[in-house]
Amino acid sequence: MKMFWLGRKKQLLVAAALCVSFVGAPLAQAPAEAAFTQEDLNDELMMAVGWMQNSAEYRELCYQAYNVALFQVKQAVAQHKQGAKPLAIVLDADETVLDNSAFEAGLIDTDSAYSTKTWNEWCAAGEALAMPGATDFLQAVDKLGVQIFYVTNRSMDTQYEGSARNMQQLGFPQVDKEHMVFKTTTSDKQPRYDAITAKYDVVVYLGDNAGDLPLGTYHKKQTMRNAIIDANKDKFGLKYIALPNPSYGDWEPAQYNDGDGNYWALTPKQKREARKKALRTWVAPVEKKRMKAKSTEQVVEHKGTSLIEQAQAEEAEIEKAHGLLPGAIANDIHN
Repeated sequence: MKMFWLGRKKQLLVAAALCVSFVGAPLAQAPAEAAFTQEDLNDELMMAVGWMQNSAEYRELCYQAYNVALFQVKQAVAQHKQGAKPLAIVLDADETVLDNSAFEAGLIDTDSAYSTKTWNEWCAAGEALAMPGATDFLQAVDKLGVQIFYVTNRSMDTQYEGSARNMQQLGFPQVDKEHMVFKTTTSDKQPRYDAITAKYDVVVYLGDNAGDLPLGTYHKKQTMRNAIIDANKDKFGLKYIALPNPSYGDWEPAQYNDGDGNYWALTPKQKREARKKALRTWVAPVEKKRMKAKSTEQVVEHKGTSLIEQAQAEEAEIEKAHGLLPGAIANDIHN
């Protein structure tokens, strides 16, 4: 009888060993997957911030935006009639004339997310740079006698002083509490736009976010935001001037379930999955084959583990049937 169950044990172990050798790796419990942290998520900023800080193409787009805007302003000044409303331009500050990419870069390799506390500290430090061409553009508009309104969602209560000092040091004109229209109670800029247009004829609006334009995209879903922009496509480069910013914006949470969900309450891993799910992808045929092969290997490895478990279960049954102590078969084989 002993020869029977030893033979059966050896058969099962041989089968399991063959399965393991097929996948070319020892049978062992797979290590637990490392947690996806905020630091991992912050690493995804590297390409966008690197492009903004270093690429010639980013500078091209900035110069292009300001050149187009200045052309519109010059035309408006030339055609302005006496007695009409005074002319003005309306623009956002951050990533429209102020370069905050160093703040975003500072999050990389840390486990910290954006917070009001750190943003307050950044604004107080006053270390934002002027975007390429921003100072020249603003000074040219000022010399033409046109009013400049910086409509920004920086806080009037906590971020005005550092922001004003920073913008003055960069040579931005008309930096005062009349022209720096900061957030007070709402991030929706439309009420502030309405107050300005009641007194001024706004030539152009500039911004890096759809919400920087008076188009009604505030808190809209992604499909609606895109539809609004498409409906106003003929006004871009004329009334509305867009600046490049791939690092953050209202487009990010709008990706998640078409904006129908609390994106900011997600874990770092869930945010990454939401970003990935929103992508259109194309996978090369060779890569598809590789992915399929990897999936097959995982199935085979799983079956190999099942054979060991089967052998252990049969050991226990034989030991129980013959009144042997638990582990007697394994001890006998090793001896």
